[in-house]
Amino acid sequence: MRLRTTCRIPGRLLLLAGIFLASTAGLGASGLFDNVSFRVSPGMMFNLGGRYSDIRKFGDVVDLGGGLNLGLRYEVNKNIYLDAAFGYTVMPVKDGQKPFGFRRASSYFDMSSATLNASLYLKSGYAIEPYLTLGGGVYPWYFRSGMFGGSTWPAPAQPQTDLRDTSFGLNIGLGAEANALINLTAVLEVRYTYLFSRNPGRFGTDDFTQTDFLTISLGVIYYFNRK
Repeated sequence: MRLRTTCRIPGRLLLLAGIFLASTAGLGASGLFDNVSFRVSPGMMFNLGGRYSDIRKFGDVVDLGGGLNLGLRYEVNKNIYLDAAFGYTVMPVKDGQKPFGFRRASSYFDMSSATLNASLYLKSGYAIEPYLTLGGGVYPWYFRSGMFGGSTWPAPAQPQTDLRDTSFGLNIGLGAEANALINLTAVLEVRYTYLFSRNPGRFGTDDFTQTDFLTISLGVIYYFNRK
């Protein structure tokens, strides 16, 4: 039953993206969206560091994850873009790392993101355009029994508290955009995210620390009016 529920949400996210593109195509032709583009970027996420408890690293608990990022981009000039995006990533929990009450069910580290980035294009007007991106945002995250819901884990040092929070994060990345069609480009990006997840007031310990991730994404950018 849970699998049927969780599989609907990625489809709805993609359907929403399609409806958005269809509804704004006419507005782009009229000039309202001349400087706006829409980005869809699926990708993989790796944990790089941080601790889950005094005896386990964060990477000992989670496996390689995957997710989807949707964003609107505004062209300030030919070399600078502002990017407002929403993302969702799921990282499966490794076997043997679940709390006692969750051992019979699949568990995940789920993380949403709402970010604002500035991207600097090192070259403009070429078939392949490399860029640097820098920004930050808020990242609601959970350890829980479902990809998009379910029961939340207890914190390892404070079992009466759910192991979830909304943390601030910073990110920096390097990417390249390549022409595909008149209004469509392909984009490859590697992004580093540092999450300020340490919260001893909530979790009752300093052992659950800040953590960081590396994301590799491959997506497309749709320009409403490609110049």
